[in-house]
Amino acid sequence: LLSQYLARRGYQVRVAQDGPTALAMVEKDLPRFVILDIYMPGMNGLEVLRELRARKYAGGVLGLTGSQEENLLQGLLDLGAIDVMGKPVDMEKVELAVQLGCLLTAP
Repeated sequence: LLSQYLARRGYQVRVAQDGPTALAMVEKDLPRFVILDIYMPGMNGLEVLRELRARKYAGGVLGLTGSQEENLLQGLLDLGAIDVMGKPVDMEKVELAVQLGCLLTAP
C-alpha cells in the first residue's frame, strides 16, 4: 500500500521482503532514501541500518514500527534516521519525510 502510494506520487520504489535482501538492494541501487520496517524477517530494521551505515550508506532513512520499544526507536535515530513513525502510518507524513530526506541527502 505504501509502495503503491509513493509510486503514484512519482517515486521509484523497490520493495525487499527481508533485511538481507534490503541490504543487497541498497548496495546495488544506491537509493537516496530507504524506508525500513523495524520487524523485517532475517534482520530487523535497526540491524539493517547499522549495517548500511557501516557500509557508508549516507542516504536518508525512515523507520516504521508498530513497537514502542525505546531502545529500538532511539537506536534508529542515533544511526541517523530522519524519523521513526508508528503504524498505521499517515501516507502524507511519510511522503514529507521522504521529501525531507531526499533534500538533506541531495548529491
